[in-house]
Amino acid sequence: MICESAGILKYGDKGNMTKPEIDKTIDFLIKTKKDGQFRAFWKTFDESVNLMTSGEGRDPVDVVAGRGGGALQGRRLQIPAAQGSYRSWGDGLAIAKHLKGPQLDAAYDYINWYLSGWAGAFLNRQGYYSAVLETAKANMTADEWGFWMDGKPAQGDIKSPQGVVMEKAGAVRDGGSFYERMGAVACWNAVMDEDRYMVQKWNQFIAA
Repeated sequence: MICESAGILKYGDKGNMTKPEIDKTIDFLIKTKKDGQFRAFWKTFDESVNLMTSGEGRDPVDVVAGRGGGALQGRRLQIPAAQGSYRSWGDGLAIAKHLKGPQLDAAYDYINWYLSGWAGAFLNRQGYYSAVLETAKANMTADEWGFWMDGKPAQGDIKSPQGVVMEKAGAVRDGGSFYERMGAVACWNAVMDEDRYMVQKWNQFIAA
């Protein structure tokens, strides 16, 4: 999206880039990395939180691009972390085709439980979204739903699933409501046709 807005490259489909598009994108990223644009990279949620808590980030605010949960965890640890950008992903449950009898019944029982509300509320309280919002809502307070889903100012303390205060009264979620956030998605993709090539080029960028 940066390449497009800067007029560097116009993609046919950002979610399924061609090899020439990948090459130009990675060349741009390597140049900006050598110019000092990126402080650090992380592979896991915990690595992003450790970077914020290490004191190596920009004071007083660490800008975390990627999963918003990292910024939320930083704020829970009293670090004024901001979510500089974010990506979304879908994570689904599937039933293996070989299951039969009691195993198949157990798989359906688990999926039914997972979508029944408790797990959805647990996810929502971390800044993520449940696949079935109605059942999640039934397991959240009106203030929690207003903060996480409607983009409203918190009326009281907003707590993590573990009961730790993450936001104080008056706070507003980064990016606004569910509809504002999902309406701002600019690119959807699954596994690109050139995924293996993309990974190779990305590793060149990380090593540059």
